[in-house]
Amino acid sequence: MQFRSLIRVGVVALAASISLAACGSNGASNTSSDGGKTLVVGFAAPLTSGNGAVAKEMVNTAKLAVKKINAGGGAGGRKLSLKVYDDKLTADESAKVTQRAITVDKAGVMMGGYTSIEGLAIRQIVEPRKIVFINSSTVSPALMDGAKYTFRTTVDQGDYPVQMIALLKSLGYKRPVVTADDGPTGSTLWRPIVDQAKRAGMNPGQTVHYTLGATDLTSAASQLKSEHPDAVVQIGSAAADAGLMLKTMVEAGVTVPVVGFGSLIAPDALKIGGDAYTKLPAIYTLANQQPSKPQYQDFIKAYANEYGGSVDALSLGLAEQTGATWDAFTVLKKGLEATGGSTDGDKLAKAIDEITPFAGAAGKEGALINFEDRRDGFSKSLVAFQFVNGKPKELARQPS
Repeated sequence: MQFRSLIRVGVVALAASISLAACGSNGASNTSSDGGKTLVVGFAAPLTSGNGAVAKEMVNTAKLAVKKINAGGGAGGRKLSLKVYDDKLTADESAKVTQRAITVDKAGVMMGGYTSIEGLAIRQIVEPRKIVFINSSTVSPALMDGAKYTFRTTVDQGDYPVQMIALLKSLGYKRPVVTADDGPTGSTLWRPIVDQAKRAGMNPGQTVHYTLGATDLTSAASQLKSEHPDAVVQIGSAAADAGLMLKTMVEAGVTVPVVGFGSLIAPDALKIGGDAYTKLPAIYTLANQQPSKPQYQDFIKAYANEYGGSVDALSLGLAEQTGATWDAFTVLKKGLEATGGSTDGDKLAKAIDEITPFAGAAGKEGALINFEDRRDGFSKSLVAFQFVNGKPKELARQPS
């Protein structure tokens, strides 16, 4: 299924590239790649999907960032105009809205993209066009494979296996079983996690695979039960899938600790999972986020001031992609300041590469956003949490 999906993305991207070829070299004719006019920034997010709640938080953050930048005089002498697109968590729709952003709305830069499905599809459209894409969520290593104009303000998925297994081992678990969807992340990350578990001296069970967006995981839960795990590593692209997996696990009598991404405790997951979150003995997540970090607190205060809510509640309640989205716009501003507002792909990419490392809102305290030798803003900056009484609580002892 993964290969069929990637082939479909390639076909859509090729068709879009051919269509775009007649539109000039940058696709941003009404914004002027050399600066001077309002810059349209395209922002894609899966607003109608199993990650809709997180997508809305990302969009809110993007709107707030643009408001702040414009209030401060813009970036590189240009005001920003945000255009939001619902990519529906599909490769086809992500390619379609990116094409629309560039050809119809004349976007000079693309941002957003929640899962690897979206990020890879957007990348295939913008890279041949030399349009900068700043992603704030996709963790697939394929996003950066040969990329010249694509950046991300989060980690590569390769950071997860070591820290996930280190966490489980430190807690005394010996037979973890991975549950993984067939999307780009689940299909490529499950094996490194299993291999890492073996290197750590564990005896991992057979990985349980399921279809991304499945509405019934009874068979998967039954298979999981037959493996007799003492812990589960849940990986995949959709928060709704994570919630459904936990709910179905409990119904099948599989009540063991679960570790996974931040999406495991995202609003969509909690809504679907229901009382499974109180029946499971422990739920652990790893996220590129540390609520106590001063820069993150500054962002949270701005978010609360704009949209309401308690700073304390938002510190533990907002998805990690919000901080990374805030950082993405900081990166864009710094890049545009260096180019004098030009969105010329080569100039802007070079300017972002040369940004002096800085402490962003995302990542653990002490980690810096750094593009000097890679396109991943963060590295080894994940923080481990336990979900307790409806809230994530940072673990006192972090996995190495």
